[in-house]
Amino acid sequence: MPHLDLWVIAVLGAVAYVAATVDAIAGGGGLLNVPALLLAGLPVQVALGTNKLAGIAGTATATATFAAAGTIRWQLVASASIAALAGSVLGTHTVLHTDPRLVRGIVVVLLVLVSLVVAVNPRFGQKAGAPAARSVWRSGAIGLGLGFYDGFFGPGAGLFMAFAFVTMLGVDLLGATGMAKAANFASNLGSVVTFALGGAIDYRAGIVMGVCAAAGAFTGSRLAIVRGAPFIRYVFLSIALLLAASLIWQALRH
Repeated sequence: MPHLDLWVIAVLGAVAYVAATVDAIAGGGGLLNVPALLLAGLPVQVALGTNKLAGIAGTATATATFAAAGTIRWQLVASASIAALAGSVLGTHTVLHTDPRLVRGIVVVLLVLVSLVVAVNPRFGQKAGAPAARSVWRSGAIGLGLGFYDGFFGPGAGLFMAFAFVTMLGVDLLGATGMAKAANFASNLGSVVTFALGGAIDYRAGIVMGVCAAAGAFTGSRLAIVRGAPFIRYVFLSIALLLAASLIWQALRH
């Protein structure tokens, strides 16, 4: 594992602040953190593990902020969080032995489809719908599937979770964003433990990035709560399209 200079770690901390601010609003923080860690010279698995250590600080802060504002439906998110924890452990164990580029094509298609659904529906997630039947089981299925994805690949997991909570459970976008942070915290926890056991975390960079991510997550959460669903929708769309473009670019380069 390369030894990172202090100035590099400081830059990574600044990136983590911005990434966590965006991530708290709509997800996609890994879109900034992972490339920055790779540019710093960390191996792929170590970059992913260090990003998860920073991410868990951000998602914990965002979850606490949304919870304090009363936007999280705990009876629904509990099953998603437990399932996301289990799914992320499986996903992280898989990525430690697999090339994560295999999933990029599928993720790009999903991001484009999600963007189209949100773009053609200006009122997407602005009002809560009727509670979905068997919603606890649906919530668990969302957590398991996207928890696995978060552990295996990661970028956009929070965005997909929020979208799934709106479309499958009838939750408004602000509530879905808070629920996604709670489930994302659980999936990050499972990933961090698994990456740590595999020796795939740079703790010097990860701790600094985690402190900065906590500050950024608070900033982003407050913006989402104050500005509401229309603001989240615009950020959501921007991050989805940017993430899709980034993954396409990476695929073309290799």
